[in-house]
Amino acid sequence: MTSFWVELKRRNVVRVAIAYAIVSWLLLQVADVVLDNIEAPAWVFQAILLLLVIGFPVAIIFAWAFELTPEGLKKEKDVDRSESITNITGRKLDFVIIGVLVVAVGFLLLDKIYLSEGDTAADEVIATERQSIAVLPFVNMSPDPDQEYFSDGLSEEILNLLAKIPDLKVIGRTSSFAFKGKNQDLRIIGQTLGVRTLLEGSVRKSGNEVRVTVQLIDASDGTHIWSETYNRTLNDIFAVQDDVAAAIIDALQMHISAIPTRGRPTDNTEAYALFLKARAFVSDGRFDESEETLLSAIELDPKFAEAHELLAYKHWIHSEQQRAYEAAAKALAIDPNLVLAQAVYQQAKIGTHLAGVEAFERAVREQPGNPALIQPLSWNLMQAGYLREALSLSEQLVDVDPLSVFANGMLSGALYAAGHTGESIAALERAVHLSGAPGAPWSYGNLHLQEKQDEKAIAHFEDYLRRFDYPDTSWVRELITAGRDPATGQAYLDRRIPEVIASMPEGSNLDPIDELDQWYLIFGFLDRYFELILGSDPNDSRWTDADFYLFDGILNRRLGFTAHPKFLEVAEVMGIINIWEQRGPPDFCDKVGGQWTCK
Repeated sequence: MTSFWVELKRRNVVRVAIAYAIVSWLLLQVADVVLDNIEAPAWVFQAILLLLVIGFPVAIIFAWAFELTPEGLKKEKDVDRSESITNITGRKLDFVIIGVLVVAVGFLLLDKIYLSEGDTAADEVIATERQSIAVLPFVNMSPDPDQEYFSDGLSEEILNLLAKIPDLKVIGRTSSFAFKGKNQDLRIIGQTLGVRTLLEGSVRKSGNEVRVTVQLIDASDGTHIWSETYNRTLNDIFAVQDDVAAAIIDALQMHISAIPTRGRPTDNTEAYALFLKARAFVSDGRFDESEETLLSAIELDPKFAEAHELLAYKHWIHSEQQRAYEAAAKALAIDPNLVLAQAVYQQAKIGTHLAGVEAFERAVREQPGNPALIQPLSWNLMQAGYLREALSLSEQLVDVDPLSVFANGMLSGALYAAGHTGESIAALERAVHLSGAPGAPWSYGNLHLQEKQDEKAIAHFEDYLRRFDYPDTSWVRELITAGRDPATGQAYLDRRIPEVIASMPEGSNLDPIDELDQWYLIFGFLDRYFELILGSDPNDSRWTDADFYLFDGILNRRLGFTAHPKFLEVAEVMGIINIWEQRGPPDFCDKVGGQWTCK
């Protein structure tokens, strides 16, 4: 074995192996930098690596079998040992190895000192841009379990305050509160919500005394970054929110021009507690209770601007335009800087679709991470035909509220309108998975019906009816089969849809406006569908059923809706053309020779 090792060294095989390995490593480093900068496919680097690996044994065998002589390469067995110059060749290889090592060390120093500085700076920018947080619902530690609204409300207050910080992604309430009462691994929560940090805490309220404990968690490993306990009175609860926001900014090492502060929306602690309770009612869809509670809060403090604003929002989402306008006006008279009140006031005062778009565009510019503002703007832009903008906003909405059923549903519709059917179905499936919504089969049914997959559609529709204990499902197949006939389908639907609706049990969950009437559009009876729109009081001053017909038509524009001659008539009556004149043409229309044409 010793003699073999000696022979390897004599023939310079060891030196060749070392030189080959060093040169190969240097080549790979250079190739990695060059190929990355020219955006070469990954297989190019892999091919270079494979060739170098294959070449290694070839080089070893070559060094063993051949020797470099003054006359050139010769087989080792043909060289007389007395004339061999392997010792001279070995020294040359030593110089080569030393030279390559010097180059390699120089490359490493260049990479570490100069190139890595650029990477570090880039990483710092990325870290700043990607700072993100979810505020989990604080645990109610109060003796009275009915105080849970207060702990939830305080969580949401801090969430809203953090959302004002530029470059900080804050997950919306719906998604953050999805983990309420669940003993879930914090790392999984962070991964699910797509955030780097989590804020959790507890609240103990007893009389006028409040104890708030908060912890900032690194979502990657569940470790604590910062924690604090505040023992205050209710009068100091707004200062606690400011202190928490400032501490989080400091812990995340964010550099901002001004730290947002909560201010004092009211000096009446009872009114504030009622406001938090009313907001919880709004989030739960208990709107009548929210209105009663807000009116009680306003009675205690008539100058509580945020209570007026929330009341305006409640009226607005119920299409009570006059009441929304009055409440928003009162809110802004007290505090002109309330963004949501500004948007509601602008739309309710003017009442046009254009006013709605402009109002919420302005609001989203001021608070780009607020789901309550993104949702209506996305809806309005979709209805007006700005499909790409609506899709971008829907994606933004899901980014800040990934577990929201509404957000994923909006994204599904926007994707379908933009022609991305597969992605639309995936988004719908996410929405269904999040909610377990019993009405999901109907949505699936309509999607399959639009794609002319009638058997799948029928199965979903019948599944929906069985879930709600409808006694008869046979009409579904009957209606779809007959409705597909271009010659007699419309007349059949005209006769049978009213009969089917009349046969529904009282309190039916099947809304014929949003559901069965849409089948005229899906089956291609566009003249009839436009008759339904024009017969539903379309206008530009208040919401009617025509708005929902129009929205569904835009979603399904691939069925010929926007190319229909009646579309421009509807767009004119409903003020949609006014939006185009101000903002520019939608995705499928152009103005040629002073006339709008759509496809």
